[in-house]
Amino acid sequence: MFLIVSVPAYSNEVDSLVNASQSIRDSFKYGIQAVGGLQSFASQGKIGPTGSVQGGKISYDQSSAYNQAINAVKEATYTYNPNAQDYFDQQAETAMTEVNLAVDSFVEASQAVIEVVVVNQMAQDAQDAGDERGAMALQEYIEANEVMLADAQVDMYNDALDTVESAAQVAAAYMAVANDEQLISAADDMAYDVRVTYEEAASSFFDVATQGVWVSFDGGQTIQALSVGGYFVSVESIIEEGGQTEFFSTSPEGGCWFAVDYEACINGA
Repeated sequence: MFLIVSVPAYSNEVDSLVNASQSIRDSFKYGIQAVGGLQSFASQGKIGPTGSVQGGKISYDQSSAYNQAINAVKEATYTYNPNAQDYFDQQAETAMTEVNLAVDSFVEASQAVIEVVVVNQMAQDAQDAGDERGAMALQEYIEANEVMLADAQVDMYNDALDTVESAAQVAAAYMAVANDEQLISAADDMAYDVRVTYEEAASSFFDVATQGVWVSFDGGQTIQALSVGGYFVSVESIIEEGGQTEFFSTSPEGGCWFAVDYEACINGA
């Protein structure tokens, strides 16, 4: 489990190490240049004065300061927040947008099927009528409207259903992770173990087969699947839930579509 440590705690030890090691680097750089210069001038018969290398020597004070800084960094506890919560919140929001778009496409693909519903209702009314005026109205409606159901329209409707199902599965998986403190903690821990943050996430996906959410990162790391198998619901539960939604109640099958006063019916009047 990671802990959040304030920046000053990090800066103190590391700043000391930067300063101590830089001091030695400066001396080392001087020493390299001095050695290179002495070697070059020696080959030219030019003599460097005594003390030419003095600026390149490392003092015990420098090495002591460096070793102390090294020990301070070794003994410190450093950590960071991989920020899985924000990432999965955003993924869930984005995925729900895809669900809503898929539902819109389903509504559009349903227009041809709605005509079937209308025809069915008019045919039922004709069945219950005392004479053939209902059948005549049905016949007139059929002649005036495109009520035949083409294979392409059937395919469009069925494909739209599949798209909603897939999009909803993905969104639900991300939502499950985002709302589960243990899964978020596990996601943070796994990212922390490979030293990445979710800002560096390259891609993520939900795999129905493994019932897991996977995330890969820019550096090629991939966290183990976050299992959301416990969040699956039955088909029966879905149908029951759907029957309680506004999407269903305002639909042609919700009971008010053919009411004389649609608004009054929807509002329970």
